Amino acid sequence: MVEKSSFVCGACADGSCSVVMAAPGRSPGLPSRGYQVFSHVLVGQGNFCAYNFLHARDSNCINKERIFWAGKCMDVAFWIDQQMLASEAAFVRHLVMGLRSEGQKITFIAPQGVDLSSLPTLGSRVLTYRWNRWERLPVLQKLRLNAVARELNDSPPDVMVVWGSADPLAKLFSQMVPGVPVVVWCWDASELFSPIVRMKSVRHIIASSQAIKERVPANWAGGPVTVVRPGVYCDDQLACYDVPEQLPCLVSLDPLSDRLPYEALLRSCRMMADQSQEYLLFAYDTGHEEYPIWQLAKNLGVLDRVSFVPFQQDAEPLMLHGDLYIHILPVGRVQYRTLEAMGRGLAVVTCPNHGADYLDDGQTCRVVGPQTAESWRDALMELTCDRPKATAIARRGQEYVRENHSMGRTLEQFGSICRQAAGVAIPLGR
Repeated sequence: MVEKSSFVCGACADGSCSVVMAAPGRSPGLPSRGYQVFSHVLVGQGNFCAYNFLHARDSNCINKERIFWAGKCMDVAFWIDQQMLASEAAFVRHLVMGLRSEGQKITFIAPQGVDLSSLPTLGSRVLTYRWNRWERLPVLQKLRLNAVARELNDSPPDVMVVWGSADPLAKLFSQMVPGVPVVVWCWDASELFSPIVRMKSVRHIIASSQAIKERVPANWAGGPVTVVRPGVYCDDQLACYDVPEQLPCLVSLDPLSDRLPYEALLRSCRMMADQSQEYLLFAYDTGHEEYPIWQLAKNLGVLDRVSFVPFQQDAEPLMLHGDLYIHILPVGRVQYRTLEAMGRGLAVVTCPNHGADYLDDGQTCRVVGPQTAESWRDALMELTCDRPKATAIARRGQEYVRENHSMGRTLEQFGSICRQAAGVAIPLGR
């Protein structure tokens, strides 16, 4: 007897299609594994979707249902750029380790001299090229990329993943390896209109939030756009005020090079100290702008309450022991560090971000409107004096991330998109 069951497609998370799966010839005493796809039907259209899956139950997955990459082992290449390493290195690390745990091969393409210590390069293919940011002649750029392009043409990956913020060199490189399909991952709505998205080899575009996808114009002529929310590993406990009677620990992981926002934050710290509110602030950078910020903290008399953490130092201890996470840069980019803080159980205090659909003022975070010292003071005083309110915001934020940003879900959707882009079908027999 054939047992059938329907599931929502992992690649089409909006529920526009349903997956009908079955386990032919399953014996009653065997574990419930090995579900094979009978059909993947687009609701209302009656034709077959390009996605093919092999389904199995996984007790380690949060939703208990995980679609594995089955059949052919894929080679996924990542084009490494500075924006990726500065903002989403932790996410790329989690994503790559998840792919490798499922047997996939990884290739990194990066310029020489770039520190890749934050990525799991051990056991992966790493290709480097000489790079000069001031080089503008296409002929010389091609010469620098020639060796890497020759190796990829001889042993091509199944798909190459490029961030939407990548420099134009990625577009030139894609033209040198025309046989490699490209998946572009956009973290900001402005990246939908970058030259990277218009490459001929682009097969699919990933948007990190629904707010980014909604910015796609009606006359969009590019490839298909799918929302894949960046996955986060969540803790079971809240980090926000988990130690009674401990001073509030404020964590800010934005670079100190943005002096104006940090000046407003430090002045708000001075105002909090004037109101006899105790706290500790951890800032995150060792760039050339650290000394002016340090000098300002000294002049304001709050240097004993501020600690500067090296930029390349692992931020895990701050995420584990912090209470409030502060994001001070007014940008429209999805911030993975903010998602990590929510998953750890910190109460998030942030500026408005039109590209982040996970920010809900008063529910999952506290949004500061005008970027003034007085506004930051009011928000921080509110969550340092009213600890139950801060804990409630942290709990709702953690629950939201756990439900909408699970790493298992991200791997499922990303895997199906890569297989579709590469044209790899999963065999029905195994």
